[in-house]
Amino acid sequence: MRTMDTAAISNGSPAARESVAKPGASRMRDAMSCDRIARLYQTFEYLSFGGALQACRVMYLGAVLDCRKALVCGDGDGRFLAELLRSSREVRVDYVDLSAGMAGLARQRVGGIGADAVARASFHVGDVREFNLGEGAAYDLITAHFCLDCFDTTELTTVTRRLASFARPGATLLLSDFRIPARGVARYIGAAIIRGLYGAFRVATGLRVTRLPNYENALQGAGFRKERETLKLAGVLAASLWRKN
Repeated sequence: MRTMDTAAISNGSPAARESVAKPGASRMRDAMSCDRIARLYQTFEYLSFGGALQACRVMYLGAVLDCRKALVCGDGDGRFLAELLRSSREVRVDYVDLSAGMAGLARQRVGGIGADAVARASFHVGDVREFNLGEGAAYDLITAHFCLDCFDTTELTTVTRRLASFARPGATLLLSDFRIPARGVARYIGAAIIRGLYGAFRVATGLRVTRLPNYENALQGAGFRKERETLKLAGVLAASLWRKN
């Protein structure tokens, strides 16, 4: 459960390596902010779930190492971004997140990898609903780890269609998120965990969404099809690989 946020893609020039949305431009920006928890987020995540969330993020990393242009959405402090840049020496990435604090941490993380990684990453702060592809080819990889759950059902329809418009035919979408198991004791435990997470994020960030949206239906409606999936923590976490039709 993280922010999913974007601004205009840079045109590739050094001066456009980072873009920031104008203040007040985004409804989500007005409603929530992860800046206050940015430096503590990784600690909170590991105390709550150990390494399970990061394992979901990188679950299918080996399947996308041939991608050359990636849009990494809502990656927070940049842990997936860093692994992608380390694993593929050819990919160029646009990282997008609503939180300037998170983006700063991600930038530092990439800087620790080396100058080559820095040259291949651009950072953008803003809202996905105000995101513009700009010039150049569409993406062959899009990632949305633990961020689609920050939208309600109506918003999610717009978001997933927007993501689909950025993807070339056959592009890969990597997704990790929470889900409520279908049956048994795990269903009740999963529902309690998710209610607790939404409550905590409402207090800490101002998140207005209170229930998990059906992001799979939204993605299917936007023209993505699920090809692979791995469940963790008795089905409370799901990592999946999707393909754009």
